[in-house]
Amino acid sequence: MISQGHCSRDATFRVGPLVNLASLVQSLGCDPDSIFRQSGFTVKDFKDPDHKTPYLQGGQLLANCVEATGCEELGLLLGQLAEASHLGLAGFLMRAAPNVKHALRALVENLDLHDDGGTATLDIGQDYTCLGFAIQVPGLLAVDQAYDLAAVMLYNVMKSLCGPDWVANSVKLPRREPDSWRPYQQFFRTTLFFNSTECSITFNNQCLEHDSPYADALLYRYLEQGAALSHGLQHHEIMEELPGVMRRGILIQRFAARDIADSFGIHERTLHRRLRDAGTSFRTELDAARKSVGEQLLRITSLPVYDIASALGYTDSSGFIRAFQRWNKTSPSLWRKRNSSG
Repeated sequence: MISQGHCSRDATFRVGPLVNLASLVQSLGCDPDSIFRQSGFTVKDFKDPDHKTPYLQGGQLLANCVEATGCEELGLLLGQLAEASHLGLAGFLMRAAPNVKHALRALVENLDLHDDGGTATLDIGQDYTCLGFAIQVPGLLAVDQAYDLAAVMLYNVMKSLCGPDWVANSVKLPRREPDSWRPYQQFFRTTLFFNSTECSITFNNQCLEHDSPYADALLYRYLEQGAALSHGLQHHEIMEELPGVMRRGILIQRFAARDIADSFGIHERTLHRRLRDAGTSFRTELDAARKSVGEQLLRITSLPVYDIASALGYTDSSGFIRAFQRWNKTSPSLWRKRNSSG
């Protein structure tokens, strides 16, 4: 269901889920100040849950904490100290939502406001639902701890919405099998799968209709408006820069959807959603960029049509010629004669 996607190494996240890391490290008998400094942070950097930090640097911090404390289940413990509110606007939306289904959809649709290096997914089947999380940051250290933290936070969200006795049907973790299963079994109390290809929690569909004990229709509406505004600002920035980014991508032969998403530091799925919300699609925008670059190359260069077709990503010149006819109602050669700057 969830695959390790492609995202920018410059991805960032709000430090909310790590605000209790210093106190946890201290409780394990280590000095958090020295560990944080070693990782390029100060403890004060994690006082404000809205502070954003690079994913890779955060992974280095977790790795250093594990090494110093010798605690293999650090992420598991840290997740138990975290709250839904630590996910920012997405977390508050989940709490105010009318039921579990609305809460989880709010998480999936708005997690990018908190974390642009990870993606939440919701797969509703005939009988069971799978809630998942995938990290798309190449080279991330302590990825086991990051997934443990995410899984525990998601699990606690479900327990807060469905009641403290709620238990999933199964939990899959894409981490190596720990030396001791006991801490994991004590927390999750269900069937566990380690060394999995995904981080996911599977549960019965009946849970989706469970009313949230924190439901607040007015607050939920206000928060939805806030999320829409935040996404709108991001949409505006992306749509404003997208034509230039795509034209440059074509010229350097890096114009697949994941390449363009990488340029903005977002996941490919997020890019497609932003384009859809703006009333367009990646295919439409790529077509427009190819038209622009193709016309520019015809106008200012003497490159043969087949070389231009190749530069634009067409497998042969006939594909480019057909597209050009659609754009301009004439052939590339005739258009060049009329518009060449030479």
